[in-house]
Amino acid sequence: MTVPKINDDSALSINIKWLVQIIILVGGAVLLFTRLEKRVSDLEDEAKALRYNQNTYVFPDIRVLEGEVLDFKLSRERFIKDIQRINEKIDENH
Repeated sequence: MTVPKINDDSALSINIKWLVQIIILVGGAVLLFTRLEKRVSDLEDEAKALRYNQNTYVFPDIRVLEGEVLDFKLSRERFIKDIQRINEKIDENH
């Protein structure tokens, strides 16, 4: 078996139809890759915007609600202590 030698005089012949198909295939692959890259980039930007909005709008609302819950708990404790004092005074008078 003889192995062909590649040198400066080597030639490559290819069918024009195959060449056009290869060029179209490579071009389509490049176009698909660029569109996918753009879509991923857009989704990353959207995720960053959502995170920013979450930090800006959701967390302050949670802090406000936490403050209201704490105020409610303090009011409830004061109310319970007031009722206990009233019950103690009632028990003293009886």
